[in-house]
Amino acid sequence: MSLRPGDLDLSDPDLFVAQAGPPHEYLRVLRREAPVFWNPPATEQKTMTPVRRGYWVLTKYADVIHVSRHPKLFSSSEGGPYLWDMDEASLAGQRLTMLVMDPPQHVKYRRLVQRGFTPRMVEKLEPTIRRHARDVVDRIARKGECELVEDLASELPLTLICELVGIPLEMRKQIFEWSNRLIGADDPDMQAGDPMATAMQMWMYCNQLVAQKRAQPDDTLISVLANGAVDGESLTDLELNNFFVLLSVAGNETTRNATSQFMRLMFEHPEQWDLLKSDVDRHLPGAIEEALRFAPPVVTFRRTALEDTEIRGVRIAKGEKVYLSYPSANRDEEIFGDDSMRFDITRAKNDHIAFGIGEHFCLGANLARMQLHCILREVATRLPDIALAGRIQFQRSNFIAGIKRMPVRFTPET
Repeated sequence: MSLRPGDLDLSDPDLFVAQAGPPHEYLRVLRREAPVFWNPPATEQKTMTPVRRGYWVLTKYADVIHVSRHPKLFSSSEGGPYLWDMDEASLAGQRLTMLVMDPPQHVKYRRLVQRGFTPRMVEKLEPTIRRHARDVVDRIARKGECELVEDLASELPLTLICELVGIPLEMRKQIFEWSNRLIGADDPDMQAGDPMATAMQMWMYCNQLVAQKRAQPDDTLISVLANGAVDGESLTDLELNNFFVLLSVAGNETTRNATSQFMRLMFEHPEQWDLLKSDVDRHLPGAIEEALRFAPPVVTFRRTALEDTEIRGVRIAKGEKVYLSYPSANRDEEIFGDDSMRFDITRAKNDHIAFGIGEHFCLGANLARMQLHCILREVATRLPDIALAGRIQFQRSNFIAGIKRMPVRFTPET
């Protein structure tokens, strides 16, 4: 039975478990038949935070870019960047973090921390990242098996974000647990009570760190924020807390999932894995970009129209929600050709937008690429026969393309 626009509800997190990720065939139908499509509100709420109102789904590359590059028309702050509908009190708190800011406020806050993520800074970090990547693989290489998500994919980004933010390394497992609780609020396996209680725990810990960094400043990001200012004013405790949560969670979740998704794709396309291993230095950069295109770690961000407008002749009213589909944009046939649904690590032209575009382009994109290169090079060269040893479990989420568990086996190093 062929799919038609409206057959699926993109707000339903169960859909992403059943489809083992985004529903790509349905998104292809929308690109072809209804690139600006009205998704009505769900008749049954299946998320912890309800999606009460309908929204416009944008599936074409050019439209996602257009909305992303016009923040004065399509706001992150007005209704937040998430598909769900927050009450005003929750939204007011969220607006104190960069993800929920519009220019010019967003630019001022981003400037505070962006120096820690420049290409020059990442290049300086490369020896450290390579050393940590080796250490991660050292810990599993002699075992012959591991749980890839927790034992391999999460370890490098957790270690790096702890070092950059200023969190003691012994806290990295706690950051992992807190991140899972916040990002996995709609997944029963990842829930551990009220997400707000988890946020409160992170805020309390942040307050301890801030006190330390004000007493003894250093070059870590939390110290820069604690001792910095925007327009001559120091950041409030609530602003610092929200920055801490954003950097800690976003700094490890997306790279962890990008690593896991890369390996999933290699297991599903063994001929591409063999090609990569035939010349790792030559093929790894392209393989990383193709994996990011094919399986971006973020499913969607939302914008809210600040005035009446049109996209492709379809009227979008002031106040209406707009759903930006990164998985769909990254497979748009107009951009990536008739073989856009094919995974090809030798793809010559790959202008994917897995890291977003415009004002909210991922601050840590350079760092993520460097981490992916270092950890995946270790895996390809030291664990060449790595294979699935059980079922992949996907995260129940309409926001993050997450993998919860991926058991693997390999020939142990001697």
